[in-house]
Amino acid sequence: MSIPVFVSIDPKSTITFEGKVVEGRFMGDEIGINASVQDERATLTEPFNNVEVSMAAIGLNGINVIVNGEQVHVVGNYEPDNITFRTAASLGGTTAVCNGARLTRSGETVRG
Repeated sequence: MSIPVFVSIDPKSTITFEGKVVEGRFMGDEIGINASVQDERATLTEPFNNVEVSMAAIGLNGINVIVNGEQVHVVGNYEPDNITFRTAASLGGTTAVCNGARLTRSGETVRG
């Protein structure tokens, strides 16, 4: 199962990734952000704050990564029949809104 990742950079922010300025809207795989699915969970590592984000994969049809300065928002997009209980969790400047949020960075884990 492949889940597309969409990245949007706030136009007022200047974001440097691997020595290059990134801007606008693009697919995550263009800069190496891919979601893997295992055991009914989708996981990706957003490289801007280096936070691993995990969420329920059932009914997940896309993931938005929205970057606004040092703040990163990861939003799971679910099919209407699979929107159950959205949770939010934050860690290290990254916030996830999805079904069953779990964020990990440097050995610290937060669950929503």
